[in-house]
Formats: sequence, C-alpha cells, structure tokens
Amino acid sequence: MFYDVKVLNPDGTMKKMISSSELKTTHWDNFRKAEESLSLQTSERRRIPQWVKEKLDLQFPDFSESRYTD
Repeated sequence: MFYDVKVLNPDGTMKKMISSSELKTTHWDNFRKAEESLSLQTSERRRIPQWVKEKLDLQFPDFSESRYTD
C-alpha cells in the first residue's frame, strides 16, 4: 500500500504531488529491473595478484598448487 506523497519546496509550499498509483508503478518497475539483473550463477573466484603469487612462491617453494585446485 502506497500513500500519496507531497514534495515541498524549501519555503514549505507544495512543489508537486505524487499519486499512489504512480508510486506503485515506479516501485514495481524498479523491482522487476532489479530481479532481472540478478544471476543465479556465482562469479568466478577472485584472482591473486601476480606480485602476491610470486612472493608466496618464493616463501613456500614446496607448496604444490595441484593439491588445492578444483
């Protein structure tokens, strides 16, 4: 349920009135757009920056990456 909204100027006079039907239409249009933009797929794993990988490779040379990959 939406109520009519009065938009006021800084001096307190009414600038415009937004009807409940206009608010309802705007709300559901925005809701549908937001729902369409959602995806059920998860984004891919974040990549490690190259400089971090090189530093870790130097610190842990015996680390086997094949044990931890998917």
